[in-house]
Amino acid sequence: MCYNFHNIKYPKVIFKIKGGMIMSNTEVRIVNEQGEDVAQNGIEIGEIIVKGDGVANNEEVTNRSVKDGWMHTGDMGTIDESGSIKVVDQKNNDNRKGISTADIEIELSKHPAVQEIAAILTPHKELGETSHAVVVLHDGNEVSEQDLLDYSMEKLPSANIPNTITFVDELPKTISGKILKIQLREMV
Repeated sequence: MCYNFHNIKYPKVIFKIKGGMIMSNTEVRIVNEQGEDVAQNGIEIGEIIVKGDGVANNEEVTNRSVKDGWMHTGDMGTIDESGSIKVVDQKNNDNRKGISTADIEIELSKHPAVQEIAAILTPHKELGETSHAVVVLHDGNEVSEQDLLDYSMEKLPSANIPNTITFVDELPKTISGKILKIQLREMV
């Protein structure tokens, strides 16, 4: 699912966003923790922030989420050279142990057999939390859990290697295409 919008930093460029809907007359940026725009390289991850009429109609949410006129969505994303924005995770899905579900999703999505992936944190009695990847494969592709774990070991720091991987036919999503990670946690 892709939606077009105009970006304030590059007003002549029409950007496409995957995974959610942007209202018209809404400005969108992706910023790092210092509030600076991330590089337009499809790799650097930042928080998606929005500004415009009707961003939130809940005063409590607005007061908690808006800083300097920009609503911090809690969604993490990347923007590439062509202007496509991809929502890759939610800000609160990273934990204190340094596990980044966004990094897991980015690297495993590069595997040729993987069509779509969502990484989540799941409770663990001894470790507190561990990472789990839920993967949809391209039609006709076969790959084992061990194959993807081996691939992860080559591409990711040890903290970000998923502890387990589940294969599914499709990921649960909202009507706007956002992955429902709460439902994934209930599944695994």
